[in-house]
Amino acid sequence: MIPTPAPAGHVVAEAEEDEEFDGRRLRAARNRDAVVSAVLDIIREQGGEPIPGAAEVAERAGVSERTVFRHFADLDSLFLAAATHQRPVLTSYLSQRPDAKELDKRIAAIVRLRARMYEEIGAIRRVAVRLAEAHDSLARVVREANQAEREQLADVFAPELKQAGREKAIVLDQLELVTSWGSWDTLRGELVGSTDRARKIMTTMMTTVLAPYTRRSRR
Repeated sequence: MIPTPAPAGHVVAEAEEDEEFDGRRLRAARNRDAVVSAVLDIIREQGGEPIPGAAEVAERAGVSERTVFRHFADLDSLFLAAATHQRPVLTSYLSQRPDAKELDKRIAAIVRLRARMYEEIGAIRRVAVRLAEAHDSLARVVREANQAEREQLADVFAPELKQAGREKAIVLDQLELVTSWGSWDTLRGELVGSTDRARKIMTTMMTTVLAPYTRRSRR
């Protein structure tokens, strides 16, 4: 039995409904992206303090506060989305594995990468670390970033860590501390101020930690 074709008007109506649905979905996606971009921009401009409120984010995004909370259950959910949005940036820095034979060149490469990364994501990291104390989701994002940073150090300085023998875990802990976001933030904000001086101090500290195992490897 041959099915009866739907009336032309019905087909047109369905097409218009599909187009309207796609339009709403596209607008919703644009609004969500605008809200995330707005909170990131504000946090960067203010250096992570104070944490922006819903009204400020809505105004920057060009939407209503109601729209903000239509996409995010609360501000913490928004900040989680903003922190998650930084993952590609982290990956671009932490996936690199400088492999120069000379220790000083590898140290210089890691310091350069950390400095650029922290300067780019510093304000966002500051907010994430602060809110992570009360929110497991943000705490997980921070832990994953810290673990990726540690893995990069373990790979890049594998020759020296091998020479460290039983002290390997302690040496890696020291490297992680020296190159951590907390150390960089303290150097930049409370001690030396300038990026160049912070890089020089980080380089000196890393060299101090690793130099003994380079000498041992040459015997």
